[in-house]
Amino acid sequence: MDVVAQDETFTDCIAEGSHFEGAMLTRVTFTCCDLYWASFFMAQLTNVTFDRCDLRGSDFKDATMCDCRFLNCDVRTDALGGQTEFGDTDLSTVQFVNCRGR
Repeated sequence: MDVVAQDETFTDCIAEGSHFEGAMLTRVTFTCCDLYWASFFMAQLTNVTFDRCDLRGSDFKDATMCDCRFLNCDVRTDALGGQTEFGDTDLSTVQFVNCRGR
């Protein structure tokens, strides 16, 4: 079953290695969350904010991202040398502000 979330805020959560493949997230905020190695493969993210999150090694390949923000996030390589992957995802409406590794 795909994850669907709208108008939600997640704070201080540990979701390392979580699977959000095919998720539909609308107006969702992740604040100070550990999303190390999380997968957002083919997810639809609309107006999603990642604020002070650890996203090292996360996968955003083939995601649809509209009006998303990455604020003070860590998107550097993970402990095994894997990069946070965006693949061919259209990042034209995505903002990266003070992110390490971007």
